[in-house]
Amino acid sequence: MSTYTPSQITAYLTRISYPQHKPLPDPNSLADLALLQKHQLASVPFESISLHYSKFHLLSLDPEDLYQKIVVRRRGGYCMENNTFFGTVLRSLGYQVYNAGGRVSNATAGRPGGGYVGWSHMVNIVTMSSQRYLIDVGFGAACAVHPLPLISGHESIGIAPSSMKLEYTRLEKHTDPSQRVWVYSYRASDAADWFEAYSFTELEFFPEDYAVMNLSTMVLPTSYFTQTVLAEKTLLNVDSLEMEGVLILHKDELKKRIHGATEIFEKLKSEEERVKVLDMFFGIVLNEEERKGIRDLASELRG
Repeated sequence: MSTYTPSQITAYLTRISYPQHKPLPDPNSLADLALLQKHQLASVPFESISLHYSKFHLLSLDPEDLYQKIVVRRRGGYCMENNTFFGTVLRSLGYQVYNAGGRVSNATAGRPGGGYVGWSHMVNIVTMSSQRYLIDVGFGAACAVHPLPLISGHESIGIAPSSMKLEYTRLEKHTDPSQRVWVYSYRASDAADWFEAYSFTELEFFPEDYAVMNLSTMVLPTSYFTQTVLAEKTLLNVDSLEMEGVLILHKDELKKRIHGATEIFEKLKSEEERVKVLDMFFGIVLNEEERKGIRDLASELRG
């Protein structure tokens, strides 16, 4: 399996502003893993930009390509990009980690009828002291923001006042009553209903599996990511190192959610405005060829 060199890991830790006074993350420390995940989420956006602002609108899951994109060019990616990259980082640091596949709920995908879409999500599973943990850095504003132990019914606080939960359960569509998968859910506050975000399995998926999943997600016109210009990142308080909100660019709208309260900053009217927002708020700088890539796409702002 692919790994990054020590010099690449050093550059990555600088890229995510990992505390310089700390030694390299200890693969036997859950606290170090949680801190690494925090800084990853706050520094590497969950985004679909290359599917709109590029010449060919294609995405690579090759770890070296992802290193160039995320560390050198200071970009982000969607779930399979960010989780492939982060999984490679963890493996390079000595963590016992593998990738597993997931199905996103129709509610998350904006489709009616309940249930789940086909395989389209990737998560990382880390084993530490015989306990497996869900590690996900590729689900945007609803992402699990720290390691979640694979314990059915386990609840934990997300970005307050939100909370997260894992359940090991049968899906309604299963025809075999013995089937079970993990379901990740979240809720906005203690008073809100639980929202099923995605399900995943503990079966290890191979790069060949993700090649098929990635192709459909980045090419199909019905894919959420081909339809939507999106960039999201977690807001981390630099003093307390606590996560306090999420910054979101969704199509023509820039908004910030702090401890559950959403504020719309700006309604964007033109491509010039959106490109400026990507630079100012997400550190995503597009060259001229990339800017031209969105011309005549349905996602282009024509104001």
